[in-house]
Amino acid sequence: MPFKTIYNLLPEAMREKVSWESNKVPPFPSIDNTVSGQVWATIPGGHKWLGYFQVYDREFGRYHGKSPRVLEIGVYRGASLQLWRRFFGDGATIVGIDIDESCTAFNAPEHDIHVEIGDQSDPAFLQSVVDKYGPFDIIIDDGSHVASHQIASFNGLFDKGLKETGIYFVEDLECMYWGHTDAFRDASVTTVEFFKMLIDIQNSIFEDYTYNDFSVQIPGSRTQYEVIALAKSIASIKFGRGLLLVEKAPQIPPLTLHL
Repeated sequence: MPFKTIYNLLPEAMREKVSWESNKVPPFPSIDNTVSGQVWATIPGGHKWLGYFQVYDREFGRYHGKSPRVLEIGVYRGASLQLWRRFFGDGATIVGIDIDESCTAFNAPEHDIHVEIGDQSDPAFLQSVVDKYGPFDIIIDDGSHVASHQIASFNGLFDKGLKETGIYFVEDLECMYWGHTDAFRDASVTTVEFFKMLIDIQNSIFEDYTYNDFSVQIPGSRTQYEVIALAKSIASIKFGRGLLLVEKAPQIPPLTLHL
């Protein structure tokens, strides 16, 4: 069902178009009140939605000073590589991949910044990067923003390229909504629809079993289940405006205790 049709499930007062004003006069709280925003403000050559910095601090802050291995798809002018190097601190390994060979200018192994040239939708290339630098604590897709590429990158990296516990982060989902950029929506589903599907994967175990199958106090209840493999490693799926993240961590089957 098209998402605009689904809007009709909301009451009219919640779905009607209303005025929404924006303050475009500095200072911007999302920069001044965040560590990542303050760092970004000192780095030339990049552009980001201001709302991202609060998310960066909240979701990536746990890795500050812990020498994470970070892969970013999309190098552009190298600004994000500098952001992550300074945000995560000494000991962090920052790897950027891009299809543009000029991005090798930002390769700085002496500062633990590495740039590899290749196609984010090529599984062989992605595996070569994982073999050389991974697995990673954080993977950020800020590359082509093309749906088929983003889906291919997730399929090629989440299982083997991301550590057992890690974060997979996708930026610029607005490209799935821009009316003038149909080239980004080149797959049978949009990137947003693909990642929404992971919610169903996460909960798919409930399709095949009943409440009592998960009980811890009913004698003879199940202790083994058949599930979609990916469900065993999805801890959470979070959507923000223009972005999403999938948190990876080993999961146990759901259990219920009814007293």
